[in-house]
Amino acid sequence: MHISFTSLFAIASLTSLVLASNGKNGHQHGHKGHGNKAPKGKVFDHFLQIWFENQDFEDVAKVPGFTDLAKQGILLDNFNAITHPSEPNYVCAGGGDNFGIDNDDYYNIPANVTTIYDLLENKGLTWKVYQENIPSVGYTGYKSGTYVRKHNPAVIFDSVGLNKTRLQNIVGGDQFAKDIASGDLPNWMFYTPDMNDDAHDTNASFAGEWLSKFYKSTLNNKEFLKKTLILITFDENKSTKTKRNRVWSLLIGDIPKKLRGTVDSTFYSHFSTLNTVELNWDLGNLGRQDTNKTMNNVYSFAAKKLHYKNKDVPESEIPSGIPAITGLLTGRSWNQTHPNSTELPPQPR
Repeated sequence: MHISFTSLFAIASLTSLVLASNGKNGHQHGHKGHGNKAPKGKVFDHFLQIWFENQDFEDVAKVPGFTDLAKQGILLDNFNAITHPSEPNYVCAGGGDNFGIDNDDYYNIPANVTTIYDLLENKGLTWKVYQENIPSVGYTGYKSGTYVRKHNPAVIFDSVGLNKTRLQNIVGGDQFAKDIASGDLPNWMFYTPDMNDDAHDTNASFAGEWLSKFYKSTLNNKEFLKKTLILITFDENKSTKTKRNRVWSLLIGDIPKKLRGTVDSTFYSHFSTLNTVELNWDLGNLGRQDTNKTMNNVYSFAAKKLHYKNKDVPESEIPSGIPAITGLLTGRSWNQTHPNSTELPPQPR
């Protein structure tokens, strides 16, 4: 009997939706990076991902700001987003599933849903989400200028959005350079450029110019790059559901010199990032798509140290698009029936 790739994904997604939580919701707060007492990683001690928006692989591959940087890293030319539109992809980055979300509305995912933030804190690791042009630390509003909530992978979860301590980990983009300068860096970092710099309201060329400047002014720091792995990727392509959701992605930072300027054609998805991080620090897992053997291949250069065997996914099994599987947040069902779980703290003015 042949079971399709999409069917396997659907079965795994539906199963994961009943697993609201499989770990503690730790709420510790800390920012110390280099030199802290957190466990060392098998491959990296610090991980940063930078997400751009809504561009096709082919278009990004023509932009010097991206292609020039690729000479210093490993180009992942078979990296795939999960779905459309933006928000469910960011939710996947934090929770290992889209929980049925299929739009960019204002969502609050129940506080008992375990996240990557719980796994990190349970191991004594620290995290921060850097958001360009967010109006204030821990802001929970929907939109402000060129900042949008749908591109924030932490605040969407009530375990963060309703927790005053954890909200202190959601800071402005300008704080990132300050943290590098002071050495006060968390172990896990997520950086979201604003709606112009991430190409959402502009284009790949504009984003490429921003990335080139950002690398030269901020990322290109020898001390910072030691034992730091950086993923540069896109939330989704711009071809909606008529085309495979392949996105331009690059690994830079502390990678083997012999692999710089190379191309890795292993099948990856945003769940690959979760699995790589989880195995690097022995975090355990969320029990969702981060454990889906088709979707969670780890970065190949790290697979040996992570003691993980990747799955070969033939081109014929790669779907043109992966839909949001019906779940507890489809049609905002949870938000409508559980208002107490989504009560927000006073909004900054």
